[in-house]
Amino acid sequence: MYLGLQQAVNARILYLDCNAFFASVEQQLHPELRNVPLAVCSHLGPAGTVLAASYQAKAFGVRTGMRIPEAQARCPALRTVSTKLGPYREYHQRFMVLLRALAPNVEAASIDEAVVSLPRNWYGSQAHELAFQVKAGFVRELGEYVTCSIGIAPNRFLAKLATDLQKPDGLVEITVENTREVLTKLDLLDLPGIAERNKQRLARVGIATPAAFYDAPDWFLRAHFGFWGQQWWWRLHGFEASGEPEPLKTMSHQHALKIWRPDRAHSTPILDKLADRLIHRLNRNQFRCKRVGVFCSIKGQRGWWADETLASPQASYRDLLAAIHRCWNSLPEVAPAPIRLIGVSFVGLEPSSRGSQLCLLTPPVDEALGVAVEKVRAKFGYDSIKPATIFATREGDAREQLGFGRVKDRPIPLPHLKQAARIRPHGVVA
Repeated sequence: MYLGLQQAVNARILYLDCNAFFASVEQQLHPELRNVPLAVCSHLGPAGTVLAASYQAKAFGVRTGMRIPEAQARCPALRTVSTKLGPYREYHQRFMVLLRALAPNVEAASIDEAVVSLPRNWYGSQAHELAFQVKAGFVRELGEYVTCSIGIAPNRFLAKLATDLQKPDGLVEITVENTREVLTKLDLLDLPGIAERNKQRLARVGIATPAAFYDAPDWFLRAHFGFWGQQWWWRLHGFEASGEPEPLKTMSHQHALKIWRPDRAHSTPILDKLADRLIHRLNRNQFRCKRVGVFCSIKGQRGWWADETLASPQASYRDLLAAIHRCWNSLPEVAPAPIRLIGVSFVGLEPSSRGSQLCLLTPPVDEALGVAVEKVRAKFGYDSIKPATIFATREGDAREQLGFGRVKDRPIPLPHLKQAARIRPHGVVA
């Protein structure tokens, strides 16, 4: 047995996956969008991409990642809206409040997914009772159009797989005993984390189906694929490797320019907007960074990159913005081809709680400025105060986007949300 490996035990994990989350929230908030084909897009226009499609749109073949013109060709009646981050964040926090009122160990896996690690004394029937309470809570707290599929399994991988087996509004349990039977009905590409290239690698050693993948001995998978193969044997057989999620080490924001720019000067306002948002995010998550960098992508050319290591880890608005500008100004003024994308990154993050080395030459007013800005934004919202330079940007430039990956930021407080009463399945002791 490997150190930190948890034995496969039925009903250890409950995994929640919201169904067509962005589209469902839009339909809940806007009655005119209900029961019609709907696509929530990165932005409206021919270059816009579908981020979420309602099930009415999916019936016509509209899928995530599809360009708007192709989606409209498949579904002429398709309604399109652009993303609105505030409501999605609020609904995310609403279902997290609900889950934390029902179970002691809840983790956000992404903006539309969450993981509940069930206590050892919560047996199979109690896990199902919890799932039904969650679904009832969704109707009560979020509304009838925001639904979720729930998977129950021995580990996160199988629980997440279970959420894909019945959509929308499904509830499926995978057990140690029925895992192979479930896998016989799937393709390798149905397994989360297996892409076409992985499928080809497995085919070269005679593994063409999930059931064959499951049947392969761990020594065989290790011999051909190393630790990757061992990890997959653990996943498929219900084992879970313990440990905390990897801490956040970097932050970055980037923006693809709608109008490609020929030089640095025309892109500086967008750089300032990206920098402002990233510094705000750094402070909201209570981090400091050791190194800053800027980068840009150039049509048909190698991109440019410049970075600077700071004398000490910083979260100061003034110092970080000055370092970003020094990096930016070190790049050539005129690009050999149009600039297509620019970005800002912070590397070497560490918690602000560790304390910081103050500089005797830094006037206190500079630190006070950053603190004051964050206090205003905490009370009135991010857009309540902005650097003057970013008013030169067009509406939609460097607009904040939400990804579907692991939620890495601290939640934004929503004081108007009431903590639900703490409810336990009958007979359960936390």
